[in-house]
Amino acid sequence: MTILIVDHLQEFLPLREKLAEEHTLVYPTQNCEQADIVIFLSLDATKLDALQILLDQIPGCVRLAHAPLQQKEDLWSTLENTIDDLFFEPSNLFQRLPFIQHRHDLRESSRLQFKALLEGTVEGVIIMDARGLIRLINGAAKNIFEYSSEETLGKNVKMLMPEEHARSHDTYVSNYLSTGKKKVIGIGREVSGRRKSGEEFPMDLAISEYQSGGDRLFVGIIRDISNRRRLEQEVLRISEQERRRVGQDLHDGLGQMLTGIGLISRSIANRMEDAGSPFAEDLFEMTDLVRDADRQARDIARGMVQVELDGDGMSVALRNLCKNAEKFFSISCTFVEDGNPEVPNSSIASNLFRIAQEAVSNAVKHGRASEVTVTIKGAENVLELLIEDNGVGFPETLKEERGMGVDIMGYRARVINARLSIQAEQGRGTMVRCVLSS
Repeated sequence: MTILIVDHLQEFLPLREKLAEEHTLVYPTQNCEQADIVIFLSLDATKLDALQILLDQIPGCVRLAHAPLQQKEDLWSTLENTIDDLFFEPSNLFQRLPFIQHRHDLRESSRLQFKALLEGTVEGVIIMDARGLIRLINGAAKNIFEYSSEETLGKNVKMLMPEEHARSHDTYVSNYLSTGKKKVIGIGREVSGRRKSGEEFPMDLAISEYQSGGDRLFVGIIRDISNRRRLEQEVLRISEQERRRVGQDLHDGLGQMLTGIGLISRSIANRMEDAGSPFAEDLFEMTDLVRDADRQARDIARGMVQVELDGDGMSVALRNLCKNAEKFFSISCTFVEDGNPEVPNSSIASNLFRIAQEAVSNAVKHGRASEVTVTIKGAENVLELLIEDNGVGFPETLKEERGMGVDIMGYRARVINARLSIQAEQGRGTMVRCVLSS
């Protein structure tokens, strides 16, 4: 239990010295936030004795705090919501003491239960105030960010963010407090965190707000998803490897067989034609079908191989994607290259290409588009892929049908740390945008 005594310092000195002899320390304070009881008094010998008797009757550990009487007006602002009882004379406490002690015990029990719950959860929990200062951090959060309590409490939460997010954090909080416009609070999203070592990592973040003693506090629930992200990358790597294998088998196996069948059937058709057989024409038609099947198998195989980055590999691949879309789907598909788009590595190139491939396929198969534009832009360390169509947008009846493709695009974007957004309005087409910042 904490008792705050507000009195003239010189009059309080005798009690403090007496308590010190009994190994009870008194600490100075400027507010009432941690007090269970606040006593305003001007101490004399009788009141000192009464207060000493009171302290002797309180079981367990008692913390005493002292504030100068001249700060009385400043203390009133924190009294209403932060303490149990306010007394001007210690004698008034005697009849209320059992009730106060019981209430304190309940509060202490709740505090211990909350602490056990907080430390038992596998998610990181951080409580901060409106200034962004960390009030509380649980064990899981300390493990995630590799900091101790001493290194974080009272510090700005920006220390746990990458530099680019930390720069805009104060502005976001200020805008939220003044306008109520939410970006993360009450919504949740995937963001990046920064460990003590400087390592950046992906995490799921959910933030809620509550009031305590007149203060606006924010609770952040954090889940480190580094392992999940590594697993996603491994799944995509294996699926891409399998895709290339199947594509190679189509090209070298089925493609070669169809080529051989086509040559043999054409040779037979030529001999039948020379012999005047009425079935020669039918065999020539069958030969043409075999040739078309061979061409289609090879086109499919080319679509399954990894995007190469030699020279303008990404642009070439997207341009060929548009050509194939026009050829197979009989639509207008335009490729636009804006600026100097540089793709960092083959993994990013492959995933961006698959996103474009899926978006074009969705536009034709589900959106019934007749015009598609694929644009890749590069400027100031930002790479942007944009696919726009004039289709039907996202009709309710097609959401489930195209949902898996949309999920796969989002999955690929997360793996390469890109931001994917899809804007679709029924009857007005769809725009898929994938932005990668280096």
